[in-house]
Amino acid sequence: RQLREQGAVVTSEMEAFFSLCPCKMLAVTGSDGKTTTTTLISEMLKADGKTVWLGGNIGTPLLDQADKMERDHAVVLELSSFQLMSMKKAPSVAVITNLSPNHLDWHRDFAEYVEAKCNLFKQQGRDDVLVLNYDNEPSRELAEKAPGQVRFFSRKSLALPGGVWLKNGEMLDNGEAIMEIGDIRIPGLHNVENYMAAIAAVADMVDRETIRNFARSFGGVEHRIELVRTRRGVRWYN
Repeated sequence: RQLREQGAVVTSEMEAFFSLCPCKMLAVTGSDGKTTTTTLISEMLKADGKTVWLGGNIGTPLLDQADKMERDHAVVLELSSFQLMSMKKAPSVAVITNLSPNHLDWHRDFAEYVEAKCNLFKQQGRDDVLVLNYDNEPSRELAEKAPGQVRFFSRKSLALPGGVWLKNGEMLDNGEAIMEIGDIRIPGLHNVENYMAAIAAVADMVDRETIRNFARSFGGVEHRIELVRTRRGVRWYN
């Protein structure tokens, strides 16, 4: 407070990167599923032939690599509530996987935690996109605060105009079939949700056939129920 009063600028490494990044940014936050969803978005974009930089809370802040990036590249970031506390910039595509009481040993209360997450999209423009989990009430309610477009994803709702949902074991994007959930190699309904969030994020950037082929080959993030191999009918996971 004293430094600010004296005219100092208080910022963060991630905010500095946002100021320098020359290309489109997609960023993910949430209480659960951040790392997997961030990785899915990155790998789907790569599968479509794009040059992708992955970082944030996963790997590196990327600040020291900004000068190597070009306008047609894409940056995919995982961001924690700690990194968002003072954030005053926003990505073109923001994803909030879900919200539940978390890190309350650090935040004053759940309200402050949610407010930090909201900093991911507060400065978005009218044409930017916010992806939200329709099945998670705290996440769903954030749609009212969105400056730009909102895309929902839902495992439980039968239809979401402009969103991603399930019907009879098939994943639909805006009513059009993408793939069967059986195409996904990583197990668990939570990973179905992670895929839906990622697909909503890249809907305008990656075609459905590329997404489908990717899902059939992606074994998962290392140490996160990663399919290592199948031997004699038995699946082995890390």
